Amino acid sequence: MTSRLETALRELRAAPLDRDLSQLEPEVWLRIGQARRAVDADLRAMPLRMATVLLALGVGAVVGGAHAADAGSIRPEISAFEVAGELAPSTLLDGR
Repeated sequence: MTSRLETALRELRAAPLDRDLSQLEPEVWLRIGQARRAVDADLRAMPLRMATVLLALGVGAVVGGAHAADAGSIRPEISAFEVAGELAPSTLLDGR
C-alpha cells in the first residue's frame, strides 16, 4: 500500500503545474481583507440593529400591557365545562 502511495506522490511531484501559483498568497490576503471589511461593516451597523430590537421589545411590552389591562376588565365567557360556571349542567340539576 505504501509503495503505491509513494509512487503516486513521486509522479505528482514530477508532473508540471497546471496553473500559476505565484499570485495565490496575494489573493488569499485579498479575501481576508474583504472578510475583515465585512465584519467591520456588521459591527458598525450593530447599534442600529440593537436600537431596532429594543424598540420592538418596547412596543411589544406596551401593547401587551395595554391588552392585559383591557383583558382584565372583560368578563370571561361562560363555559359548560368550567368548574365555577353558574350555568353548568351540574348546578342546574341540583335542584336549588
